[in-house]
Amino acid sequence: MERSANIRRLGGALLVCASAATPTLAQEAEVLWQVDGLAMPESVLWDAGTGLFYVSSMGVDPMAKDGDGSIATIDAAGTVQNMAFATGLDSPKGMAVSDGTLFVSDIDSVKAIDMASGQVTATYTGAGVVFLNDVTIGTDGTVYVSDTFGNAVFKLAGEQLELVAQGEALGGANGLMPGPEGKLLVANLGDVSGGFENIVPGWVVSLDLASGVIEPYGATEPPGILDGIVSDGKGGVILTDNGAGTVLHQMPGGAPEVIATIAAGAADLDYDSAAGVIVVPITPEGRVVALKWSPN
Repeated sequence: MERSANIRRLGGALLVCASAATPTLAQEAEVLWQVDGLAMPESVLWDAGTGLFYVSSMGVDPMAKDGDGSIATIDAAGTVQNMAFATGLDSPKGMAVSDGTLFVSDIDSVKAIDMASGQVTATYTGAGVVFLNDVTIGTDGTVYVSDTFGNAVFKLAGEQLELVAQGEALGGANGLMPGPEGKLLVANLGDVSGGFENIVPGWVVSLDLASGVIEPYGATEPPGILDGIVSDGKGGVILTDNGAGTVLHQMPGGAPEVIATIAAGAADLDYDSAAGVIVVPITPEGRVVALKWSPN
């Protein structure tokens, strides 16, 4: 067992407020624990099968193919189990698990990692890929990955990545999760064509995989620089706004509510719905934070 990260257990609650568009205050989120010492953590994945949170860290340069990216594991109590579960990656981001394989995006490819050994077993690429980000498994078992700079969503088809949808409606496509009735929900970072300093914030959209139709999931105001998205287990979604450093809750057709404010750089979160625990990476600060929260 490795313990090179510093673990701090915290009590109390984070600053909680409601967005201007939502007059009802969201339920307060309680801080459970925090793990420091990670190298630009970008994504968290909860796997009930192993009882572990997997944390992808991009290393020094998130754009460089330099081999310093890694994945750590942390148990449900906030104890680091392995800071080097998988190593030698470039800039790993979103992750998803299927049949004992961990799929992780790594700049312009998706890598398959054996859950038992932490070793890379396959690498998948595709034509037109620009900058891959989040990964999810569809209800039919298909692996999907967002392309933030390509404004697109790809899927794993055989041994390569194949384009599913692309366009302005997927501006800065970031977080992914399966939606109802053959759809994917996409948390859009926003239009980054003018550079990050001039980003035009986005919102959550629903992509119909059969027809290609893309529609807003809920209110498009206020928009946000959205990163992660995960089901709340009760029909809604939990989001992060990377720029504002907030964790949000949104129901279909509704506006997002702020349930916690942590720090700028809040990235791709996951949620253990059975325990009511959200874990959020704060990329520039090299830490992940666990919150106790359940929808009303």
